[in-house]
Amino acid sequence: MHSFQILFLLGLAISVLVTYYIFLIKNSHYSYLEHPYWFKIPKNVISILIFFQIFAMIGFIVSIGSWLVNTPKKGIMSGNNLFLTLVIFFVSAILWPISTYYECGWLVVLNLILTAIASILLLAGSIEEENIKTYRVLGLLCLCITTVLGDGVIWNANYIIKNKELFIN
Repeated sequence: MHSFQILFLLGLAISVLVTYYIFLIKNSHYSYLEHPYWFKIPKNVISILIFFQIFAMIGFIVSIGSWLVNTPKKGIMSGNNLFLTLVIFFVSAILWPISTYYECGWLVVLNLILTAIASILLLAGSIEEENIKTYRVLGLLCLCITTVLGDGVIWNANYIIKNKELFIN
C-alpha cells in the first residue's frame, strides 16, 4: 500500500475517534455503561458487548496494521481492495455517531450495515490469503462479532424499535 493511502487511512481512523468523542462522550453526561444509546440493554449483556469491543479494537489494530505493512497479494483484499474496504469501514464509522446524534433514521442503520459489510469482507480476506495468519482471523472475527452482531443486529434492532417514528414517514 502506498504511503499516501496509509496516511489517509490514519487520518480517517483518527477522525473516527474524534467523532465518537464529540458526539458520544463530550455531549453526554452519562458514563459509557449508562449511555442512552445502550437502550436499557441489561448491564450483563453490555459487559459482554464491551468485552468483544475491546478484543475487536485490538484485533483490528493488529490485523490491519500487519496488512498495511504487507498488503495481500491474493484474495478479496488484494490490489486496492483493502484500501477501499477500509475507507468504507472508516467513513461509515465516522457518519454513524453524527447521524445518530441528529436522528437521521435510515442513515444511522445504513452506516452500521456498511461497517458490518466492510468487516465481513476483511474477515473473508483474512482467510483467503496465501499465508493465513491465525491472529488476523481471530482479530477480525472479534471485529465481526462487534460490528456485525453487536452493532448491525443488536444495536440496529433496538434503534429501529425505539425510534420507529423516524422510519414510518
